[in-house]
Amino acid sequence: MRTLYVVTHPEATHHVEGVVGGWHDSQLTPAGIRAAVSIAQALRAQIPNSAEVELFSSDLQRTLRTAKG
Repeated sequence: MRTLYVVTHPEATHHVEGVVGGWHDSQLTPAGIRAAVSIAQALRAQIPNSAEVELFSSDLQRTLRTAKG
């Protein structure tokens, strides 16, 4: 059986600047970076070290940073 985790990026600069995120390759804010680290820690606690993992992400900086945790 496979398990799918869907994660959206946390707070990014386009959120606080009030612009449409899909049109700007914005960065995570400091709060967003802290949230990404928390997300990574929570996933690490759920996923066994021996598990085969595949990661899919868009090429936007905010999503890549979230994926890196």
